[in-house]
Amino acid sequence: MSTIRSIDIMDIGRSLGLRPFAATPRNVADWIAQEYSSRKGGGFNYDPAIGVVYDAFRGGHTFKSAQDYCLNSGNPKGRAQNASAIAAIMPYALEHRSVCHRIGLTAIAIGRFDGRSIYAKLKTPLVRVEGDKAFVVMPGFRMSYRPREIEIDFACSVAREFFAQGDFHVADSEYLYAGPGPDLGAKDRPRRMFQAIHGKDRHQFTLEQINRLLDVFVKGVALAAEDGADIREPDLRGYRIIDPRAPGFL
Repeated sequence: MSTIRSIDIMDIGRSLGLRPFAATPRNVADWIAQEYSSRKGGGFNYDPAIGVVYDAFRGGHTFKSAQDYCLNSGNPKGRAQNASAIAAIMPYALEHRSVCHRIGLTAIAIGRFDGRSIYAKLKTPLVRVEGDKAFVVMPGFRMSYRPREIEIDFACSVAREFFAQGDFHVADSEYLYAGPGPDLGAKDRPRRMFQAIHGKDRHQFTLEQINRLLDVFVKGVALAAEDGADIREPDLRGYRIIDPRAPGFL
């Protein structure tokens, strides 16, 4: 079972449903019980491929070297999937060489209950600048779930609101979707497809709306904890931790 005190921003969007402003803490708690708390540990993640994205846009990887890195890094269970994900985005990265500013993996403390912090995890490796345009980059590599439009918009709005600051206050969001496509591949499994999705032409949540939705989510986590969900301390090794009580976004 996964601890509910550290959840990816895309999953937070999923928990709020297709009509996020109609979501209630009970809706969130029920989603956690059905879709999240039942997860078993020991799986792989896409951190190796996400780490490659920074150097890929800088021109620091060829197609082959990016794949080779993923095939030799991280949990062996996920090496082929990481290599497949990076292969999907490499043509785009090679075509859009950029000046890159590393962000890395970030865990934002979005609220507390019973003296415990709840974190939203943002896997947003970089801000890239191409010509006179800047982009807050968020990869989406999962093959187990095809995100809905509103979930992508919410996750990208949070990333942009948090990371598009200072010199990058006008940066757009860029979601690098490399998940399942509509076509079936070997053994009737969906093929991986690629699409670069930019926020400028999509719905963008305001900071006030983001705070409102995150408050609903935090209250839902508290209800899920009362229902018996796992609230042990999350493992945030490798993440930069940001506390909202410090000056900043939340």
